[in-house]
Amino acid sequence: MEKNYKNLNLTKIFKELFIISLGCAIYSFAIMHFNVPNKLAEGGGTGISLLLLYSIGLPVSIGTILVNIPLLIIGYKMLDKKTMLYTVYGIIMLTFWIGIFEKYNIEIEIGGDRLLAAVFGGLLAGLGLGIVFLAGGTTGGVDIVAKIVQLYTGSSIGRIIQILDGVIIALTFVVVKSFPAILYTLIYIFICTKVIDYVVEGGVPGKGVMIVSSEIETITKKIQEDMNRGLTYIKGQGSYSKKDLNIGYCVVSRNEIGKLKSLVYKIDPRAFVTITEVHDIIGEGFSYDQPKKSSLGFKKNQ
Repeated sequence: MEKNYKNLNLTKIFKELFIISLGCAIYSFAIMHFNVPNKLAEGGGTGISLLLLYSIGLPVSIGTILVNIPLLIIGYKMLDKKTMLYTVYGIIMLTFWIGIFEKYNIEIEIGGDRLLAAVFGGLLAGLGLGIVFLAGGTTGGVDIVAKIVQLYTGSSIGRIIQILDGVIIALTFVVVKSFPAILYTLIYIFICTKVIDYVVEGGVPGKGVMIVSSEIETITKKIQEDMNRGLTYIKGQGSYSKKDLNIGYCVVSRNEIGKLKSLVYKIDPRAFVTITEVHDIIGEGFSYDQPKKSSLGFKKNQ
C-alpha cells in the first residue's frame, strides 16, 4: 500500500512538472514573439528581464537567471520543499524556453499592429501562466520579494505584487519612451489576467442567484418544474419586519438567467433578487449530467 502511494505521488509530481514545462513554453513563446518585438512591458521577474533587454540589450534568458538566483537565495528559508522544487523547476523551464525562442525565433507577420500583439500576447501569456499556476508552479520573480516584504510589513501579498509590478512597468516605459506602448501594455495585462483567472478558476462559468420573497416556496417549485434547477434555503430574518424567512439560492448557466428572472417576477413582482458572477460550477447539472426524469416525473437510475 505504501509503495503504491509513493508511486502515485511520483506520478502526480511528474505530471505536474510536465504541465509546468508546457505552461512555461507557451508563456515564453508569447513574451519572445509578441512582447519583445513590440516593446510591451510585463510585470514580475520577466518584466525586469525585459527592462534589462530594452535598456542595455541583455538577453532575456540571461536576465531571467540573474534576476531569479538572488531571489531564490533570499527566499530559500521561507519556501517549503515542494514550493522550492516547483519554483526552481519553473525558473529553469522558463529560462530554457526563452533561450530556445531567442535562438529559433519564428517570424509572426501581424503587419506591425501592436493591438494584435497585445491581444494575442495576452491570450497566450495568460494561458501559459494559468497552466503553470494550475499545476502548483510558479515562475519565481517578485512573488518571493512580496513574501519577504509581507513578513516585515504585514501587508497583503497581492497588494505588494501590484506595487512592484507597477514600478517595473513604469521603469520600462521610461526606458522605451513610448506612450502607445503604455496603452497596449495595459490591454495585454488586462487580457492576460482574465485568461489566467479563467484557466485557474475553471471553465464552467455561471450566475449565482439569491432570491428573497414571501412566495419562495412557489418560486422554488416553478424553477424545479420549468428549469430543472434546485434551490438551497438559507435561514434569514427581515431587519424591518423581524420575520423569519427562507432565502433561496441557486446557480444557473448564463443563458438561463433571463428565464429565471422572468419566472421569479411573474410570481412575485416585489421579489428582491441579487445576481453574482460564478467562476466555476462543480456538481449535478454542470460538471456532470443531471439524473434524467421519466415521463411520470421519477428519476431513472443509470
